[in-house]
Amino acid sequence: MNISKIKNKIPEVYAATRVIVQHYGHTTKFAKHIVALIIKQIEGLTDVELVDLAGTKIGRTIGYRKRPDYSIFSKVRKRAEPGIFEELNNWILQDRLKGRKMRLLAQDSTDVPAFSRKDRDAKKGHRTPSKREQEDADGKANNMFFGYKLHMICDAETEIPVSFYIAPGNRHDSVFFAKLSDDVNQRFCIAHGAKYLADSAFDATHIYKELHENGVKAVISVNGRGHRKSEVPKDPEYGKRWAVERIFSRLKEVFGLAKNRVIGMEKVAIHIHSCITAYLVSYLM
Repeated sequence: MNISKIKNKIPEVYAATRVIVQHYGHTTKFAKHIVALIIKQIEGLTDVELVDLAGTKIGRTIGYRKRPDYSIFSKVRKRAEPGIFEELNNWILQDRLKGRKMRLLAQDSTDVPAFSRKDRDAKKGHRTPSKREQEDADGKANNMFFGYKLHMICDAETEIPVSFYIAPGNRHDSVFFAKLSDDVNQRFCIAHGAKYLADSAFDATHIYKELHENGVKAVISVNGRGHRKSEVPKDPEYGKRWAVERIFSRLKEVFGLAKNRVIGMEKVAIHIHSCITAYLVSYLM
């Protein structure tokens, strides 16, 4: 994305970040570094390239009077809390989606590989190889990985992530349905006759029950339980479930989600949340 396309969004993001970081005991000076890290994810910059950007008019917009030392950004990552980015994401969503009634919700997860085998918080889990990986491996692509999972519910019509949770790679997707679903119901408006779109990993009785109680139609692929192929729903809107996959693809290919270079749940959470913030700033603001 061209930096000129986001320069008008930066002051608003900076103003919200200044308020949020103060809740965590940081100064407004700390806020400009957080915003710089978000710009880094949007533009796909290295820390050295980010320093050069901080010395331009864009940098002056968020309070840089001179080029900082590039080491400041690694220090900020060590001091920052995941909650800063999480609150900023929630603020953007609440501000931009206020009053919108969501009609199609899609849920899935994606893998975020660990940077090191020595990461004690990371776990081995199952993943679904991409079509390209399966083609390259003649259908025998590795479906195991070591790391973390980003669990997400998105608005399938706007392709905007509305609720997300980060967990070790060994946790099953369906475990996080209730947490994400409750979050969406509490913070957003759900349209009458709304539909929930998901693959066979969410074919579970408790999920159908909760969706029914909330007045949401379950459009979920039926799990074959290893005895037969999963049965795809005949609902014509089931294909819109792929909206969540497209979000994951952009997060990885455009906003650096796959380029995890940190160790430990807290630092990985910061990396993932900052990628989501970059996505929201780019596509929602």
